[in-house]
Amino acid sequence: MKLKVLGCYGAEMPGYKTSGFLINDDTLLDAGTVVSVLSVEEQLKINNIIITHTHLDHIKDIQFLADNVTGKRNGHINLISAHGVLDILRANILNNIIWPDFTTIPSMNGPILKFLPVRGKEELSIGSLTVKPVRVNHTVEATGYIIKDKDGAIVYTGDTGRTDWIWEVAEQEDNLKAIFIEASFPNSMAELADISGHLTVNGMAEELKKVGDKKIPAYVFHMKPQYLDIIEKEIAQLNSKRIHVLKQGDVIQI
Repeated sequence: MKLKVLGCYGAEMPGYKTSGFLINDDTLLDAGTVVSVLSVEEQLKINNIIITHTHLDHIKDIQFLADNVTGKRNGHINLISAHGVLDILRANILNNIIWPDFTTIPSMNGPILKFLPVRGKEELSIGSLTVKPVRVNHTVEATGYIIKDKDGAIVYTGDTGRTDWIWEVAEQEDNLKAIFIEASFPNSMAELADISGHLTVNGMAEELKKVGDKKIPAYVFHMKPQYLDIIEKEIAQLNSKRIHVLKQGDVIQI
């Protein structure tokens, strides 16, 4: 499994892009950053978008991607998430008010986007990948994922505060190779992190203890760029060789 970091920050400003990860060239994990990084040729290869939740920094490029590839590819792109997440997306974004409903364009029988709902802890096979959604703790309905192929499994938390469910499921994976976990705020902003359903650096470190094996590498994303220097310094102070701060353009081979 190859994972390329298109964007990995918790806000967008010059030089910093929001969450978007490309798996094996054809599957997106969140879609906050896609079209500003990938060529149209690369965009045409995308067959699936796995969505954690409907906050704009995780979905905003779905709309532009659909617009860019309509009429240029055969077949649809699957939008994969929990029923509730997809319902919000339909009602509030793909509603012909904020954006055209690309689940009916160019036709009802041949749309460019198609909803593919998943149920909690039930596995879904998409190509060479298996996806298992697990509810996490955020301010809106949000789902983390266990994603695996023949070579191993990863955990992706998406946006979350303190939670237990995803770690309980992760511990059952025999071939867990990597953890992708958020750390949005420095430790001094713990109250804001709790209110907004996010983790500080210390909160992230405490969550990692719940999954056990300290040899599994952990990749940190969703850092607020305005606090990035502090967050990186606090992560360095943890003195943990397993924890790595992601950067745009990184490629992780599982």
